Amino acid sequence: MTEPLDAIAIAAEVFAWLALPVGIVLLVIGIGRRSWSSRYTTAKAVVATVRERDAKIRWFGEEGEVRESTSPLTGQIPAVGDARTVWVHPSRPDTPRLDDPAHDGRVLLTLGGILTTVGAIATIVAFVLPLIASG
Repeated sequence: MTEPLDAIAIAAEVFAWLALPVGIVLLVIGIGRRSWSSRYTTAKAVVATVRERDAKIRWFGEEGEVRESTSPLTGQIPAVGDARTVWVHPSRPDTPRLDDPAHDGRVLLTLGGILTTVGAIATIVAFVLPLIASG
């Protein structure tokens, strides 16, 4: 007959097998995403033209060359000549971001940390409860 502590230990072990690997994978992906987003640099861009659904923006690159990109209009429609801050990645200098990359990977790190912690606690519970039940 299964004791209640044995049943809890089995449930904890199943939970550990599910939460721990997923948490570790999310942590690794989150760390990779954070390291990728830390390489972005800021640049000041100017709105060159505005059309119905998008605007063309221009900024100076690393070596002083003029870069140009089209970005979709979100929020308030800018006027020609408005200044915008863009974030440019060294490996993709022609595709700037209009949003701050500082938040990239935070959700993955938080969720991965929670799942890894819960999985580690469940692993400890799965090993300790049978020892208590047999003692």
